[in-house]
Amino acid sequence: MKKCILDLTNSQFKTMVKSLIKQDYKINQIIEWVYAKKTASFEDFTNISKELRGELDKRFLLRTLKIAKKEHSIIDGTIKYTFQTIDKKYFFAVFLLAKGKNSICISSQIGCPVACSFCSSGKVKLARNLSRGEIIEQILQVENDTKEKVSGVLFMGMGEPTLNFNSVTSVLNSLLSSKEFGIGKRHITLSSVGNVPAIKKLADDNFGIRLALSLHAVDENIRKKLIPNSFGFSIEDILNAGKYYLKKTKSRLTIEYILVKAINDSVADAHKLARLLRQRNLLNPDVQINLIPFNPVKDTQFKTPGQESTQKFKNILNLNGITVNIRQAKGADIGAACGQLGY
Repeated sequence: MKKCILDLTNSQFKTMVKSLIKQDYKINQIIEWVYAKKTASFEDFTNISKELRGELDKRFLLRTLKIAKKEHSIIDGTIKYTFQTIDKKYFFAVFLLAKGKNSICISSQIGCPVACSFCSSGKVKLARNLSRGEIIEQILQVENDTKEKVSGVLFMGMGEPTLNFNSVTSVLNSLLSSKEFGIGKRHITLSSVGNVPAIKKLADDNFGIRLALSLHAVDENIRKKLIPNSFGFSIEDILNAGKYYLKKTKSRLTIEYILVKAINDSVADAHKLARLLRQRNLLNPDVQINLIPFNPVKDTQFKTPGQESTQKFKNILNLNGITVNIRQAKGADIGAACGQLGY
């Protein structure tokens, strides 16, 4: 059975082709075609001999995903991709066009075991983890399809990235490598609902990327209602893990807080959130809160708070010295906004 090149690290690939290719420079040329030039066919490896191209084609795949569906937002130009895997499963990626600072929101799992009640992905039963190659290929396919360069990567699509730790961290190495993607660590964000041991391990591995903690509540019971399967860690545990990550990596920390009308958007909630951050010495310029007004999702009773309520929540945080961003929904008309990636 053919192996997908993207599933292999560069060192693994070199080991596999050692008997076939003796010269390191030829191996490096192949790696350049795969990553820097994003080539989807061995036939296009023009500085590689025809015989060697044929051997590579016999042993390896360059692509395993198909674009099953592509939807364009008429509001903001966002593109939602539905990918089909070799084993006929489906997942999503979202391309966010931003005038030379394009980002892609990628998936790490097919389905999601966390089962957030406000999220479409959480309603899709976990099928499996995505492989290293399937995660990377989302970026390559989107760049090839749009003819646009991706300069930012968000691990915020389907799945909980820390539950696919080995594949995700292998991808991080490729994203940061100057020989592969060469994306700066400040332009890569990984989101987690609070898998504390994995967050600490990610900190210790010191990739230096940005971490986004999906907190979403200041009360344990409300958080349990919003995030049924949150690994059993308390809000305090999660914030402490964020503090550890911040100190260890000298990176930035984002705390994500979805605002659901009459659930977690009260003035009291805003004050308590500020107090929680102050108690853990997280009131500093490297910590930002993203407020995310709930995006409509089918089969839920949740409602989006009004603009006045959202602004009041933001103002209270600002008055406590917290940097706050109200995240504007992108691709809401095509089901591509935060929480909308589901079947």
